[in-house]
Amino acid sequence: MTNNSLREAVRKMNAEVCDQCGKCSSACPVTARVEGFNPRQIIAKIALGKEGDLMKSGVIWTCTSCLKCKERCPEKLSPYDLILDLRRIAIDLQLPHPEGYDESVKAVVETGAIQQPQLIRTRNKERKDRKSMGLPPAEKPKDLAAYTQTLQEILKEEKA
Repeated sequence: MTNNSLREAVRKMNAEVCDQCGKCSSACPVTARVEGFNPRQIIAKIALGKEGDLMKSGVIWTCTSCLKCKERCPEKLSPYDLILDLRRIAIDLQLPHPEGYDESVKAVVETGAIQQPQLIRTRNKERKDRKSMGLPPAEKPKDLAAYTQTLQEILKEEKA
């Protein structure tokens, strides 16, 4: 997606209605904790053609991908999808992104997960794994090769 197609997507969203609602921002856990992050304002800035400022500010990397903005929106708009598009454009433009981001993406492609399951510490300071807590094993994609190939195809399509 290009900057122009981002703006076009926002125009189709009816950003004026979006600007007056605020359900996405009130549901967002990041908005309450990180100054400068507000899904509604992100849409407004894209509508104003200021996506470059968003990408350079680094604010797009603070989204936790909880999808509450997408769930709560009465217009079925998605600040989350726009944030992902901004991240893709930022990567393509080789703008700075958080340390460890490349490693996380590589881990997903290679293993199907950002990180492997780890032991947790209980209130009694015991270390427990999923099995000892009665949880099923963490599943990987059933066909990791097909999963990896699909991800690589998606990444190629996004760069095209």
